[in-house]
Amino acid sequence: MFEITTDYFAAQYPLKEALEQVPGIKRVYLSDELADAKEDSQTTPAVHLIYYGDNLPDAKNGGYNMQVVQTWLVVLVVRKRDKDHGKHLTEIIRALAGKVHNNTGPWLRVNTPAKPQFTKGHAYYPLAFTCQMRMKGAL
Repeated sequence: MFEITTDYFAAQYPLKEALEQVPGIKRVYLSDELADAKEDSQTTPAVHLIYYGDNLPDAKNGGYNMQVVQTWLVVLVVRKRDKDHGKHLTEIIRALAGKVHNNTGPWLRVNTPAKPQFTKGHAYYPLAFTCQMRMKGAL
């Protein structure tokens, strides 16, 4: 099980590595890069990786040895004229669902808390994945 040590968002790096291997995806943006990604000049097809939150179980040891389930959104961004939306989504799911990568995982696909969105020229398709992790609190 992945252990969070110094960076609470450390799981984003193995996720990014896995997503960079998806055929046809030109760029993977981390959540802190999104403010710099302007829609009209964005490289597509791309994936935006966004931390969505976490869940903590109600357990007696929730103070020192916590089991954390993090949720990450993987948002496929394509230009509307791109006809491979479904193919890209299938490849992303195959790349992550059940994947164990660099001590993270398995990544489980869960119901996406967001709906697809469309602008004049782009389509945004969100997927959600969770992973159980461990984190130690104060002694």
